[in-house]
Amino acid sequence: MDKERKIALVIKTEGLEYDDRVRKEILTVEKIYPNVKFKIFAMLPDNKEREGVTEYGTPYKAVYIPARDKYPSAQKVYLKAYQFYQAVKKDLDDFDAVWTANVDASFVPMLYRSKRIVWDLHELPMVYLSNGITRKLLKYIFGRCKIVIHANPQREQYLERRGVVSEAKKHFALRNFPNFNDIDKDYDDKYGSFVAWKGERRCVYLQGLDGDRRAAYESVSAVMHTEDMCAVVVGKYDEKSKERLKREYGDTLDERVLFIGRIPQMKIPQYVQQCFTTLVFYKNISPNNYYCEANRFYQSVLMGLPVVVGSNPPMKEIVEKYGFGVVLDDDGSDIQKISEGLQRVVENHEIYKHNIVKNRGEIVWDKNDATIKEIIEKLFEK
Repeated sequence: MDKERKIALVIKTEGLEYDDRVRKEILTVEKIYPNVKFKIFAMLPDNKEREGVTEYGTPYKAVYIPARDKYPSAQKVYLKAYQFYQAVKKDLDDFDAVWTANVDASFVPMLYRSKRIVWDLHELPMVYLSNGITRKLLKYIFGRCKIVIHANPQREQYLERRGVVSEAKKHFALRNFPNFNDIDKDYDDKYGSFVAWKGERRCVYLQGLDGDRRAAYESVSAVMHTEDMCAVVVGKYDEKSKERLKREYGDTLDERVLFIGRIPQMKIPQYVQQCFTTLVFYKNISPNNYYCEANRFYQSVLMGLPVVVGSNPPMKEIVEKYGFGVVLDDDGSDIQKISEGLQRVVENHEIYKHNIVKNRGEIVWDKNDATIKEIIEKLFEK
């Protein structure tokens, strides 16, 4: 494909510099096809119109959506999506193809008159699965797309079971495997205090436990129920769970669990390297939660950490396929089963470590290159 091509990427995001998936997709396409260039049209948190360039060199235009000033988040989703489409539709005429993401941009594939539309579903479009009418609408939107991308095969299979996928050849799974980042060589006082507190104990790395849906209480409780283990909790932690733990364990909690809060992304590997294993759970409370596979899951494995995961199909598949750790027959709701999983890591730690060294090259972002190449070739085929 020698001809110059321009792609408009339309997305709602919490921040273009933090949207790792968008960055990786754009840079990979432009690496494989130097003649393809992107411009991003974004709905950003401040809801202000402006233009600029991302840190990775992609120009962007942020748009203003009136309904976002009037209605809280998660309300009037269809109205906001329609206004988003209205704000960008004239700009889209200058591009050879349009790459949209999630339900916030769903009126683009629904209404925009183009044969070259990618709908990149980072999550399941649950708002379109609520009843028979909206499911028919979702099936219609899929029919208007040239390409539909899903975050993993299990999400695509879920939509197939719901009866909204009819042309399987246009559907692709693109897993959000991480890029490997070098460790920050600057070790600060917070890190030094953590190492001193940990001592020679086996430490469990816990990250992203900002709600009950991620088994915040159960994960820490399982550590407290497991002898000769401690845990470090990175990032936000569910306050209700923390209060409950303090009532149950008192001062013993501080002896066994260190809550360090947020740290810079590049410092996370420092803490992971000091740990023995990690727990990653998503309770079966909604399809989007159940079919999730977290970046922290992949990042920990890439850094050599055996994992304990729940029965969630995407992570279960990866862990069982490559022998990266323990899969429970539970979603993270059973404290005793998590504790038993930790004991299995102790018993088989060297086996899991060997499997990680042998197979971690299978879960890096570059493994998506062939799929991305197939997507772009299909998008621009005659």
